[in-house]
Amino acid sequence: MFRQLRLKMTLINAGVTVMLFIILIAGVYLLLDYNSQKTTNFFLEEISEMVIDEDLPDFPPPHKEKDKDTHKEPKPAPGIFPRPRPSFFFVRLDHSANIYQQSSFATIDNSDLQALVQKITQAPSLRDEINLDDRSFSYLRTQLPDGTALIVLNDNSGEKAMMRSVVYSLLLVGIFCTTLSFLVSFYLAKYAIRPIQNASNQQKNFISNASHELRTPITIMQANLDIINGAPPGDTLDANRRWLRNLQDETTRMTELINALLFLARADGSTVILEKEYFSLNKLLQRGIDSIDPLAAEKNIRLEFLPQQDVTALGDPDRILQLLTIFIDNALQHTDPDGKICINCYETADFSIFEVVDTGQGIDPAAIDRIFDRFYQADSSRNRRGAGLGLSMAKWIVDQHKGTIRVESTLGKGTRFIVSLPRQCETSK
Repeated sequence: MFRQLRLKMTLINAGVTVMLFIILIAGVYLLLDYNSQKTTNFFLEEISEMVIDEDLPDFPPPHKEKDKDTHKEPKPAPGIFPRPRPSFFFVRLDHSANIYQQSSFATIDNSDLQALVQKITQAPSLRDEINLDDRSFSYLRTQLPDGTALIVLNDNSGEKAMMRSVVYSLLLVGIFCTTLSFLVSFYLAKYAIRPIQNASNQQKNFISNASHELRTPITIMQANLDIINGAPPGDTLDANRRWLRNLQDETTRMTELINALLFLARADGSTVILEKEYFSLNKLLQRGIDSIDPLAAEKNIRLEFLPQQDVTALGDPDRILQLLTIFIDNALQHTDPDGKICINCYETADFSIFEVVDTGQGIDPAAIDRIFDRFYQADSSRNRRGAGLGLSMAKWIVDQHKGTIRVESTLGKGTRFIVSLPRQCETSK
């Protein structure tokens, strides 16, 4: 699939390059043709007026490019055409459309000139472009009051050849650039689709892991239901309480997992909106600790809140409370009975900071960089519950607050999570 996508992106980019060069070549050709016609028409009119007014009885003769004896540049001949071989010339026609006068210089011989004049006199337009063999001429035919006619011509063959040369050069450049664009695009497309490929792989892994995590509690629930259904008739509730407790635990576990999956799905879809405000971080942390303290007491783990000062924070209070709950819940899972979890908060000039420190089993240094990945569990044997989604949710919440999480851990001694939240909005800085 991704090979096809890479090839398709390359072909699209090459196609765009080809279209741009086609537009460029067409634009250059049309611009050159327009300017050539405009210049030619201007000179045709000027020469026609000068001949009619007898200001230009004939073109000046062509001059040498350089006087070889004196090594001096020759002076340009008088008139409006100082160049050596002008492409303009004119003829006069009598009442019978026969040539009775022509300028001393013409770019074609007399027989071809007669054929050209005949085609012009038969043409319906007084000003146009006409072809003779493989040569192109622009002309202006003026009917004079005495019944004679004046035809001023310009041999466009040189200009057409120049335009073709420019177009051919642009085509060669276009072919080279298109080939280069194809190769470069094919190379860059590999890196362009890499985020898409990674996202696709993450989605596949997400679905696979979510399916696995959902399958586990459902399997356990089904096994406990089978035991209850297989109990002897008349069995008391107390006799099946163990299996019912297992059902309740797995139901709770599956509910937490589904809520986590829904939260991450909404986060990925940018539908989770933060409502930031200034609040007392001390009071919020105390509220979170009070709600979790009974669960810690059940595990004989002591929760301590040791604020160094009264701290005001900027953020979404509900999400910060969720963040605290995730860290304490994670600490409870990895701290043995008679352990301790300390929560602390303080502030600096730019950040409001709180810490969650446990005396648990710690994290392997090689795993610290991955603990915020979804479904990642550094040691599955230590995870009595959960699916490895809590810390990834915590990372998302902190990122949305433009804050940071720092992790310090020592195996066998415990772990410290340090969360720093900016005290001001970015727009106000």
